[in-house]
Amino acid sequence: MTTIMLARRYSLEDAQTIIAKFKKYSFDDFHKLFKEGKPPSFDEVEGDTAGSFLALNPKAGWWRKAALAVAFDNPLARWKGKRFETPFDEEKKGKGINLFQNRLFPQRFRIDTFIEKSLFDQKPCLAVTYAYFPSSFFGLRDELRRIDDGVLLGQGHHKLPWGKQYALQGYFVLCAVDRPT
Repeated sequence: MTTIMLARRYSLEDAQTIIAKFKKYSFDDFHKLFKEGKPPSFDEVEGDTAGSFLALNPKAGWWRKAALAVAFDNPLARWKGKRFETPFDEEKKGKGINLFQNRLFPQRFRIDTFIEKSLFDQKPCLAVTYAYFPSSFFGLRDELRRIDDGVLLGQGHHKLPWGKQYALQGYFVLCAVDRPT
């Protein structure tokens, strides 16, 4: 007997309510939530997600925060989520793209997705890499875990070209949203 698991999806309004709830948490609160999370399957995240930055690492340098703001959180490039386009797992990379509130360029920064050990705790997560970020000068990597049905908590990591290790920049949340009918 085969069991079909339906992935939970939210309206944009419900997703915004969920996101607002997480904005009340502290940077340290997210560590525990991330550790308890599990890697999502493609079926759980396929399509568009609504997202928001939650908390930046208080130990990150001002210049790292400024670089993230320029790329993802300015009036011309307000990040609003990700689209997961093709399946992924431990052996297979998937594809996707970041979504922005911008009429001219609503989709930017292609992503590769795959299941891999987290830099944070060496447990499985959905890893997201940016192979074609505007400059190979920056090393960007996101790590995602499901913390509730249709809700993913993400860590954003950054590595400078002369750096040997990634540094945790902050947390963000994604909610799987209803597919257009």
